[in-house]
Amino acid sequence: MNTKVVGVVPARLESKRLPGKALADICGLPMIIHTCKRALLSKTLDDVYVATDSKEIQEVAESFGIKSIMTSKYHKNSSERAGEACKFIDSEIVVNIQGDEPLLYPDHVDKITQPLIDDSEIQVSMGITKFSKINSSSDFKAVMDSNNDLIYSSRSDIPHFYMKDHQYFWKLCFIVPHRKIWLEKYLEWKQTPLEILEDNHFLRLTENGVKIRLVEIDQAKISVDTPEDLEEVRLLMKEDSLIEEYL
Repeated sequence: MNTKVVGVVPARLESKRLPGKALADICGLPMIIHTCKRALLSKTLDDVYVATDSKEIQEVAESFGIKSIMTSKYHKNSSERAGEACKFIDSEIVVNIQGDEPLLYPDHVDKITQPLIDDSEIQVSMGITKFSKINSSSDFKAVMDSNNDLIYSSRSDIPHFYMKDHQYFWKLCFIVPHRKIWLEKYLEWKQTPLEILEDNHFLRLTENGVKIRLVEIDQAKISVDTPEDLEEVRLLMKEDSLIEEYL
């Protein structure tokens, strides 16, 4: 029997650093539509939903044939929003895909989700990619154990290359498959100390004892957090061949 896997793309208009970014135009399409259309090209996902508290985002999504679920406006992060949305979804695995990833590669979704399909013991997984930029607090660096499970993630540069020259860090990529039970459980937990300190809501899982399997991916593109990111993505999209598959 095949495992049912659904993608959820949380989106809101009130972004702190770039308000309205979910609907920002990129080569003729709103950003959130690029993300959803590319996710739908995944071989693993059976369906994709936008989870939002915005009627405007819902209307735009549905005008492009993307299913949507309205959620509370009081969620603190995408995991909480995905957790509410998954109550209305019949699926064993729910993949939280950040809405600000318009250059998402469908095969990354497949690769990061595959461990949960292959091994019933794995509860949550997440992408990582090699990263060499130092002192970039907007990027989450990760350290892992010998099983490739996350030990800790920080905005700081970890591990600290104290005894030798810096080579590369592991940067988290926010394609995050969960067994549905953990997204539902996420809503029951209060915010945790390290989650608040690092402003990284995925630490709520690790602080509650949930192991996160890390999966290496190559050529992960930037997410859109700032006006500068948006301009860079607009330029990159012009050279991107995948867009031809969903325009």
